[in-house]
Amino acid sequence: MAKRHRESSDARSLLEAVLEAGRKQTPPLSAAELARRVQITPTTLSRMKKDGRGDIAVIAELARIVGMRLVLAQDNATLAKLQAGSFFDD
Repeated sequence: MAKRHRESSDARSLLEAVLEAGRKQTPPLSAAELARRVQITPTTLSRMKKDGRGDIAVIAELARIVGMRLVLAQDNATLAKLQAGSFFDD
């Protein structure tokens, strides 16, 4: 049975944030340069972004290169409201 891959807007958002952070570096890091540093082709990186999926280790390494890190957080609506300053808005 073939593996089914799901598209993830979360993965796409992560990659967009990492690529944006790369562009803001001094000197700027292009997507091609970031791909080279993690030993994938620019085409693979582009496909990862387009498809919204990819190897989490690659995404984590890309994040590290641009000074970011991936963190898992509890999906907690109360905490999110507190952090957004909207706890008492209901």
